[in-house]
Amino acid sequence: MSRVFHPKIDIAAVVFDGFSDKDTRVITKAQLSKFFKDSQKESIPDLPEEVTEWDVNDAFAQFILADGNFLVGEKNVVDESSMTSPMSHYFINSSHNTYLTGDQLLSDSSTDAIKRALLHGCRVIELDCYDGGKDGPIIKHGGTRTKAILFKDAIVAIEADAHTVSEFPVIVTLENHCCVAKRDEMAQILKDCLGAKLAIPASDKMSKWPSPASLKNKVIIRDKLKHKQDKKGAKEKAAPAAPEEIPEENSDDEGEDDVEVPIAGGPLLQLVTVPNSKFKDFEDAMAPGAKLFSCSWGEAKLLSRVQKTEKSVLTKFTEKHLLRCYPAGHRFMSDNYDPSPAWETGAQMVALNFQANDKPMWINRGKFTANGNAGFILKPKWLLDPLVAQPTVATKKFSITVLAGTGWENFKFAELVGAPDTYVKVSVTGNTVDAKTFQTNTFTDQRKGPNAQPFFDATAFKFETKQTDLAVLLFTVYDKDTVSQDDFLAQYSCPVSLLRPGMRVLPLYDEAGKYVGNSKYGKTCLLVKIE
Repeated sequence: MSRVFHPKIDIAAVVFDGFSDKDTRVITKAQLSKFFKDSQKESIPDLPEEVTEWDVNDAFAQFILADGNFLVGEKNVVDESSMTSPMSHYFINSSHNTYLTGDQLLSDSSTDAIKRALLHGCRVIELDCYDGGKDGPIIKHGGTRTKAILFKDAIVAIEADAHTVSEFPVIVTLENHCCVAKRDEMAQILKDCLGAKLAIPASDKMSKWPSPASLKNKVIIRDKLKHKQDKKGAKEKAAPAAPEEIPEENSDDEGEDDVEVPIAGGPLLQLVTVPNSKFKDFEDAMAPGAKLFSCSWGEAKLLSRVQKTEKSVLTKFTEKHLLRCYPAGHRFMSDNYDPSPAWETGAQMVALNFQANDKPMWINRGKFTANGNAGFILKPKWLLDPLVAQPTVATKKFSITVLAGTGWENFKFAELVGAPDTYVKVSVTGNTVDAKTFQTNTFTDQRKGPNAQPFFDATAFKFETKQTDLAVLLFTVYDKDTVSQDDFLAQYSCPVSLLRPGMRVLPLYDEAGKYVGNSKYGKTCLLVKIE
């Protein structure tokens, strides 16, 4: 599709500056070859022998606006050789209270929310399970007015789309408030609905976690080994929380196990590949012969532990065991926390509210485009081996110049009167060490036509990253407002490690991750230069 740029910027001349003849506006095959070698850092594509030169506008349309000329290339595929390590060695794309469609207090539960998370690459689905009635166990956010769905319907939805996007395993983590009889029902539902997809552990004495490669097209279960509702003298049904009370979630971190609560038995336990358990302290967890387990920390506990614990201890812990982090209870509007500190710690499952469509979710989507959207990314060596030093000097230096945009008529209604006042923020995030943000100048002209398309002052934003394996590049586009908060227009994110040098097209997405554009105005993109 042809794209329109602002008439005040000769975009083809800018792109091929130094490689073409300015007077004749012609670029020869030899000049084009040099452009691909020096600017794009890649080989010139196959060309017909009879064509020896191009008008720069034609060359721009053919080579720069080509389908494959995106910021992240088509070669972003799964590295199968990287998928054979124990599961604790990976970052895993994870969701929190996956079944909720909105806030944590009043919204509906829905299988559509589970489906959406899976189609966005999520590999960890969280279900809060309660006894329900004659129709079987239910999923709901306990102690709130959220509406429930059947556990069976949730599992059917997982089975349908578990491997639509990625063939690598889905972890179903159960916050289980069900009585013994209902847990037995859950086990049968899992077997009936998942069939051959359900992974059944061979033993509860694993010496190491299974690898993602060994669990292709499987669904694995994560559940606690002990349930408070099984405490001696407790009623068969756990009492629900007060109607407006926000429940304390995932209290399965450090501390002594309740000796009065027996280890759960029965058919559900036999399906648990990832046991969720309390632990006394790091020394106990890392003792020779200690069983593998997973645990969950809220965002506040994570930050507290990072401040109080030596990095080498946390690295050893998250190399051996699985750590899940989740949003604080006060985030009842389903907003998210910055996932960067958790990733820096080595936490494998950094659970976010996928329905939030906020900045942490954009960063998360960008991060997990790596490794072919598999949902599993091998952690860097310094987060797996405490003897490998964390990088203290820059491992990557690059600059980004935002040149121009096209398809801006898709934003014509951003302002009631006049055109949007557009600017772009370019940020490195994904870790706290490399965090840095630049902002372009503000552009405004017309609402429609060529003059609606923005161009910027071609300032090169210079970045240096130390923790390049964790770094995520985030572009956010805003409409400047002088009387209220600036309005969000679009976003794009990707791992810094996957950046391609040269003149690249950057597709823009709305807050929910949908490509901005339509058949009338075309797709909305930015043209950027990476050096």
